[in-house]
Amino acid sequence: MWDAGWEKLFQSRDWGKYPDIEVVRFVARNYFSADCRSAVNILEIGCGTGANLWFIAREGFTTHGRDGSSSAINKLRHRLEGQSLDAKLTVGDVNSLPYPDASMDAVIDCECLYANSMEDSKAIVAEITRVLKPSGKLFSMTFGTDTHGNGMGESIPGEPNTYSSLSAGAIRNDCGVVRFSSRGDLDSLYGSQLTIQSVDYVIRSVNGGPEVIQEWVVVAQKPFGA
Repeated sequence: MWDAGWEKLFQSRDWGKYPDIEVVRFVARNYFSADCRSAVNILEIGCGTGANLWFIAREGFTTHGRDGSSSAINKLRHRLEGQSLDAKLTVGDVNSLPYPDASMDAVIDCECLYANSMEDSKAIVAEITRVLKPSGKLFSMTFGTDTHGNGMGESIPGEPNTYSSLSAGAIRNDCGVVRFSSRGDLDSLYGSQLTIQSVDYVIRSVNGGPEVIQEWVVVAQKPFGA
């Protein structure tokens, strides 16, 4: 569920100009060879100011984005218009996606689901599954349990490694729920509705110190005929 803290964050910060390399890799591997890129519909949930969508639009794909922050969407729209790029953008919570069934070839989640409880995340994945075409793919990056900050907040009862806020840690942002995922959590979240194709992880240090940020990189596919 979207938290209003994100609106304050996007109002005060001008960040997110260039795409994540893992997103670039996923899009290139799966869709660069498409006969007609404009026929490929790619949606990013929690798109923020659109670092990834800027790249996707530049590459000629039909681009869709949804975020709860009107400030983020306005910044993204201004950037795209300034470069004569186009994307279909909406403001709202990602637990309700305003797109028809089976309309997207791919959905990208770059650290959006982590800001939701497991219960809410499963509902969002159900919405993602609904809008994906048969054989469509979900790309998801989400923080792992080894990330600095896990255990440093007010726990949500019944939700392991999930906090209503963090008191410290590398990803503290005062924007509500933070959920860290174990490897088993990935099967529960994605595998119950989609077919997991690959699970990788990226670990980087925090300012060269002993603390780390761990990110799972998941690719899952909607079964053909579903």
